[in-house]
Amino acid sequence: MPQTETALPLVALSGASGFVGSHLRRILGHCCRFRALTRSPSVLQANPSSSSTDWRKCDLYSLPQLTEALQGCDIGVYLVHSMAPSSRLMQGNFEDTDLLLADNFIRAAESAGLRHVIYLSGLMPPADEVLSPHLRSRREVEVVLRSRSVQVTVLRAGLIFGAGGSSYSMLVNLVRRLPVMVLPDWASSRTQSIDVQDICEAFRLVMSEDRFGGGTYDLGGHEPMTYGELIHATARGLGRRVRTIDVPFNLFTLSRHWVALFGGVPLALVGPLQESLLHDLSAKNNPLLDQLRPQLVSLEESLRRAVDAEGNPLPNPRSTTQRADRRTIRQESRVRSVQRMSLPTDWNAAKVCDAYGTWLTRRFGGIISATQNEEGVLHFRFAHRWTLLELKPTPQSQHNERRRAYHITGGLLARNVTPPGRFEFRIFPETKCLIVSILGFAPALPWWLYAHTQAVVHLWVMRAFARHLSLSCFAGSEKSE
Repeated sequence: MPQTETALPLVALSGASGFVGSHLRRILGHCCRFRALTRSPSVLQANPSSSSTDWRKCDLYSLPQLTEALQGCDIGVYLVHSMAPSSRLMQGNFEDTDLLLADNFIRAAESAGLRHVIYLSGLMPPADEVLSPHLRSRREVEVVLRSRSVQVTVLRAGLIFGAGGSSYSMLVNLVRRLPVMVLPDWASSRTQSIDVQDICEAFRLVMSEDRFGGGTYDLGGHEPMTYGELIHATARGLGRRVRTIDVPFNLFTLSRHWVALFGGVPLALVGPLQESLLHDLSAKNNPLLDQLRPQLVSLEESLRRAVDAEGNPLPNPRSTTQRADRRTIRQESRVRSVQRMSLPTDWNAAKVCDAYGTWLTRRFGGIISATQNEEGVLHFRFAHRWTLLELKPTPQSQHNERRRAYHITGGLLARNVTPPGRFEFRIFPETKCLIVSILGFAPALPWWLYAHTQAVVHLWVMRAFARHLSLSCFAGSEKSE
């Protein structure tokens, strides 16, 4: 007998409005209920809740908000890769942001009592190869997700074919718009693509069959081939002709720009693809892939399904809401700064926080000082008189050895907004680093003035503090020797 709606597992879906998330909701809506998480008001407006999908507004940067959103869920699906901007100013790179968001998700999953988390990662080269930044970040996220008590299953895939996929759309647009292409050396590396329907079927199997829980599985649907061969195969599938000229150079900067221009995708998405193609990537045999093989979608069928009658790639599901999101981000004028630093041996979050206040006061000779009262409230003052920033500790982090967080509640440099911005120290013993972050900060200065003064000073201070901690790590290692 078919399961009733209330008996279906409730799956918390991060990245619910994106490419893979949209296909998961469409294909698996009959076998599970989704709690779709998004920070975008425009996505909520465009996607009303239904019997199979309950939409929730949730900022993944907020651990309490995320924990609340995951309450009552059985399974978590983690599809987040922080390439797109989520604030008007972002100081930091995707590797550090991905680390922070993954830690938030698995902490929230553990607190909310989820029994299983499934992460869509990337195909990895042999263990002895130095990973590109993109793949290094994926591997690091795998490690962080598995650092808590929740069971985590990792699915690894390369280029995913399907309607709305950015990498796939870029490939089709290149074939459509360029009858002659220069192929840099990175296009000669082998890769293995797969259809998004097969990705969804892999998620279904992992969610429904206990024997797959907790493993790591490579997913490959189409025959492995070089990116250059994939271009020719795509051209044949679309009934087009394309000539290619191989050159023995990577030409990263030049090729990144022309691929973004003619591929019709943001520049930020091209770099990770190029970097991953420095490796030969193909799926290793495993039990999950063996079960998928009899029904894998062919390359020709994948091409047919994901283009319209004229051979144009079908649109990204987020394309209708991204413009409104960019407008909202600009109007809110918030700031995120995510900075990775070395972690001195045996330091916890409280010690890092205390060290920061002491170092800052000494560095500026007392002109700018950091003090903490008995309630744990931090004050950053100018000339010991004017309060620049007031920060109140969050209740959840006051006694947490790995996390110390503060709400930015006042001061001359901060606007009074809801929710308030946060200042946070978080340590990662698994990766021997810490993250110092400002999240959702609303500056009081006019934006043009803030961007050229306070923002610049903050980044300089963070980098100087990072150097100070590096020296502490070096001194500690010498002492241990």
